[in-house]
Amino acid sequence: MKKNQKLLKAASVMTVLALAAVFPAAAEEGSPKRGWQMEDGRWVFLDGNGDRVTSTWKKGQDGTRYYLDEDGYMAVNAIIKDGDEIYYTDENGARVKNRWVSEPNEDSLCDQDVDVVWYYFGKDGKAQTQEGKGVKLKEGSAERVYFFDSDGHMLSGWQEITNKNGDKNIYYLGDENQGHVHKQWQYLEPDEDMLAGDHDYDSYEMFYFGWDGKMSRSDESEVDGKHFLFDENGVMHKGWSPGITPHDGDFGVNRYYDEETGKRAEGWIYAYDPDDENSDPHWFYCDKNKGFLYNEGGKDCDEEVGYKRIDGKTYFFDDQGHMITGLISTNGTDLEGNPYMESEFSSLRGDIGKGNGKKAAGIYYLSQEEGTLGQLQADKKLCLGDSYDDYTYYLDSQGRAYQNAMVKGAIYQEDGTMLHADSDSWEAVTVGSDIYQSSDYTKGILKESAQPVIPEGSIVLVSRNGKVKKSGKNVKVNDERYDIDNYVAVLAE
Repeated sequence: MKKNQKLLKAASVMTVLALAAVFPAAAEEGSPKRGWQMEDGRWVFLDGNGDRVTSTWKKGQDGTRYYLDEDGYMAVNAIIKDGDEIYYTDENGARVKNRWVSEPNEDSLCDQDVDVVWYYFGKDGKAQTQEGKGVKLKEGSAERVYFFDSDGHMLSGWQEITNKNGDKNIYYLGDENQGHVHKQWQYLEPDEDMLAGDHDYDSYEMFYFGWDGKMSRSDESEVDGKHFLFDENGVMHKGWSPGITPHDGDFGVNRYYDEETGKRAEGWIYAYDPDDENSDPHWFYCDKNKGFLYNEGGKDCDEEVGYKRIDGKTYFFDDQGHMITGLISTNGTDLEGNPYMESEFSSLRGDIGKGNGKKAAGIYYLSQEEGTLGQLQADKKLCLGDSYDDYTYYLDSQGRAYQNAMVKGAIYQEDGTMLHADSDSWEAVTVGSDIYQSSDYTKGILKESAQPVIPEGSIVLVSRNGKVKKSGKNVKVNDERYDIDNYVAVLAE
């Protein structure tokens, strides 16, 4: 803002001479002096009796108004308080219009901690004195908004303004030579006198004042299509929103705001837990429309685990919103000691998801590989490791590992692992549970009419790669010979 930087000062001799043409003396020889006169080098106005006129306005020949002070002298470079109105007369004594004027802040002239006080005198010459109402002023091509106190002083710095409706809004008005409403993003030093609560702020923080200059606080604001959160003092929030954590008994209220930009997260984030900034980081997924964590507090599942399709891939999330990785068992099957089960996900229970679309409780595997991390593996034979000594499973189309099932000529046991010989020769093994055909399972649920293809306690002959011999006569295994009928082996007579 360009303002007249010249402070109030006394009129010069040249000014007095120039005004002689504006105030011609109105007196004839021998008659009392009347009208504008020079006395002691200063202008006065004499009435019909030759007395000085005081504390009032008079017009010059050019129609401009001039003020006569309490001693009757024309006021120059002066702030004039006339009743409830405030005016200013310049170095020529003329009432100014549409002009900024400043004076030093001396003798408690203004409550603000500034060196210079600014006034603005409008088209009628009156100073702006209406508190709580923004004054729009054109300055070149720009239009700026200013606030003034009841004494006409332009406000600056941090200000809480109460409007005519009683609403309190906070503005930042710049330094003492600016005074206009600052809008949108501002990187500012927080005002200690206006801070609420106990906060540990940096020397400078980001604030947002919108298009109208009102500071956003205790609220989330949308800026250029992105969302930002501001605390009770208007400081842009970073990290987790100060919401309710999963340990508080209410869920689904946490959002994450980028530690650098403050933008509300949409999609994947890698962060510490909402209630523990010292925790190990996890992958979370934030709703792209509202930003809430998926399945935080179990809100997206009937029991503990929810699942979501993201970019064509399926991911599981526990009730704290953590993306699950590794082998999990949610149907009570004991997988203790399995190296592919991660300890933090070892106690999950129940069906996966909610409603009609949920997946049956069971054994599932979520990739632990960097390129496919967290993705549900499904509809394939899964070998975790480099040999058959490791853990081999067969996953159905829903990703559930077959248990107690015959799949493509191999048996998958109670713990989901494939039964196999420990050597390169056939081995006779006793099965510990009834074994059903894979077709006897629908979405992981065994049909009521299903009959075991291999009854519990039966002997089967199995190879190193898990193949089960279906039939044969007098088959020698070690020192024994077996007859095999529909996978069940019995000692030959």
